[in-house]
Order: sequence, then structure tokens, then C-alpha cells
Amino acid sequence: MGYNVSVFEANSYPGGKLSEINLGSYRFDAGPSLFTLPNLVEELISSTGKSPSDYFNYEKRDVICNYFWEDGTRLSAYSDIDSYSSEIQEKLGVEPERLKNYLSWSRFKYDTTASIFLEKSLENHNLCLHRE
Repeated sequence: MGYNVSVFEANSYPGGKLSEINLGSYRFDAGPSLFTLPNLVEELISSTGKSPSDYFNYEKRDVICNYFWEDGTRLSAYSDIDSYSSEIQEKLGVEPERLKNYLSWSRFKYDTTASIFLEKSLENHNLCLHRE
């Protein structure tokens, strides 16, 4: 469209965490292990006039993702806060109240800034985009 764009990428390929590995006729998703803010992904796809369900379907899982450490520690991130708190206490020795306080603080930061940084669509603003 005539825009002058610079792409900065640490990897030898574009996309950051969004990547795949192809071995013969097999494709392995090597992308993010955690799908957050699906409503924003749906909004992005819908803004193209297409239906998100034409591209993917998802459902909330009991275990959101798993984390693995070299020492053999494995931690399951549960979607249920009480289950997650118990897992954190058992595997990492962190008291449930400390985790819940941290998550409350994170929620406050999200609620305070989401409308400024995440919920502003480019198509809903009077932005002036210049071509070079």
C-alpha cells in the first residue's frame, strides 16, 4: 500500500512467538502456549469482514498451560484460582495469599490501562496515517 515499514526481529524469521516447525509433511505449532484476550483476536479478524470461527475454535481449559524447569519441576497453570494457588504453593512454596495479591494487583493494572492501550482500535480513531 506504499507504506515505508521497518521490521525489527531478533529471530532469523518474522513473527516472534508465532512460529511453526515443518518436518516432511508434518507441521508443529511452536507458538505461544497461552492464548490470552481472544476477544481482541476476534475483533481483528472481524475487522477484515471475515468470521473468526472460519480460522479457529477454542475453549477454556482446566489447565491453561504447563511450565517445565530443567531441574524436573513441572507446574500446571490452572484456570481456577484456588487450584492454581494450591499448585503454586505445592511446587514453588509460595503462599496462596501472596499469589492472589499479585494477581489482584495485575488485574488492577490491566483494568487501569486496558482501555488506553488494548481496547483502542485503529479503525475507531481519527488517526492520520502518512505515506512516504
